[in-house]
Amino acid sequence: MRIVTGSFIAFVLLMMQNSSAEIPGCDFYDTVDISKAQRFSNGSYLYEGLLIPAHLTAEYDFKLLPDDSREKVASHVRGCACQLRPCIRFCCPQYHKMKKGQCYGDMSKDELDRHDPFVNVTLSDGSVVKRHFKEDIIVQSDLAKPGCSRMYFLNHEMPGNGFSLFENGSLLRHWDNVVLPKREYCVQHLSFKDNSTRIAPHFCPLSSEPSKTWKTVAIVLSLICIVLTIIVYLYVKELRNLVGQCFICYLASLFLGYLFLVLNVWNYSSGFCVTAGFLGYFSVIAAFFWLSVISLTLWNTFSGNSSWLNGYLPENRFQTYNLYAWGMALLLTGITFIADQVVKDEKLKPRVGVGRNCWIYTGDMSVMIYFYGPMLLIIIFNIVMFVLTAIRLIKVKKEAQNFTQQRTTTQRLNLDKQTYALFLRLFIIMGLSWSLEIISFLLSKNQAWANAFIVADYFNWSQGTVIFVLFILMPRTLKLLKQRIQGTSDEVGASDEQISLQNTKIDPSGF
Repeated sequence: MRIVTGSFIAFVLLMMQNSSAEIPGCDFYDTVDISKAQRFSNGSYLYEGLLIPAHLTAEYDFKLLPDDSREKVASHVRGCACQLRPCIRFCCPQYHKMKKGQCYGDMSKDELDRHDPFVNVTLSDGSVVKRHFKEDIIVQSDLAKPGCSRMYFLNHEMPGNGFSLFENGSLLRHWDNVVLPKREYCVQHLSFKDNSTRIAPHFCPLSSEPSKTWKTVAIVLSLICIVLTIIVYLYVKELRNLVGQCFICYLASLFLGYLFLVLNVWNYSSGFCVTAGFLGYFSVIAAFFWLSVISLTLWNTFSGNSSWLNGYLPENRFQTYNLYAWGMALLLTGITFIADQVVKDEKLKPRVGVGRNCWIYTGDMSVMIYFYGPMLLIIIFNIVMFVLTAIRLIKVKKEAQNFTQQRTTTQRLNLDKQTYALFLRLFIIMGLSWSLEIISFLLSKNQAWANAFIVADYFNWSQGTVIFVLFILMPRTLKLLKQRIQGTSDEVGASDEQISLQNTKIDPSGF
């Protein structure tokens, strides 16, 4: 009787284990479907040459989804194979292809013949060994793909796109040193431009990353508005003074920066990634130097003949400003390029074109040396210039009260104040947006802050649109444009240029 009772209890326990829908101590993402594997009398299974003991098997009636919810499926047996041998998680059936995060079709015979079946696996002792993905590693291809509609992949043809696959199934992404657990990535064979077909890891965008579509909309709208602003400034003669010419150069630099950015968003610059990265860097840095030229010119204008700068500037100031702005941007780009070639320490290299972006690498503090650092210095310089200009403007306003030609002087002063106010807004837009960009970088490790600063990113990409509203959709600018179209002279602009300023210390040569 005891033998019968003991056998019954053992049978019940075995049935409970096989119907528990979970293997104790085994994550679902470490299991494989072994329903079709050979089963032995002791409850163990032989799967892909690996013997899985009975205590590492169980019947499952669900599939685990990326958000940890469960989807009801037909009951099947799963084994905890990944505790016995390294596993590799495929996004699709192992010989399928993948495009834009979607699985489709089988690999062609030609692709199968030339595909590279080996992957480097990093062992627990740090050593790296080459393993055949099918013969030496357990393939998992029935797990739900990471929960995102589109996925990035690591392109080995681009610098910095290396990865380390560990025997516990996690993956280290080299360009930002982030370790992804198995549920956050998968791999799939891909065909590359060098006609090779190899395994490439796929992963979801960062949770703090903005929508690709809306990012494109913001940038393209900015590009259109920048072009329209440049056209208006070139078309209306009254706007083509010295500050206006500098403003056009600033807009041209900003346009190039946005252009390379949108090309990068859609991977159109992947064929010349590093070159596009340096050109984009040059454009943005040049825009900042042109903004410093504008702030310096405004300060020099309000300082009048008393400005010490007048003694050093030649008659053709615009040519000098061009040499300064483009030259300094070219110098910094050259320094960054040389550093990228000769600096051995990865943490001190600018690493242009590394990772997913054809841009200077922003994953660590090295970006402060080559990009955000110079940018911050120019922002500080602009703040000083605008404060000094504001102080000088207040002083000139007081002096104007003593002039006999008070109406004329006040009229010109009001015009100067309008000009100053416009470019003060420009500085606030440019300075604030990039200051937020720097702060966002410093707080990027905090996910909550990273999500909050998405708004700052959209503001940054919309600068061209904001500039168009502030500089073109202004009553005075629209009046000048209307009169230019009608072929009439501007009473506000033209007459102001003819005002005699001999009784004021404001020097019109500054504009």
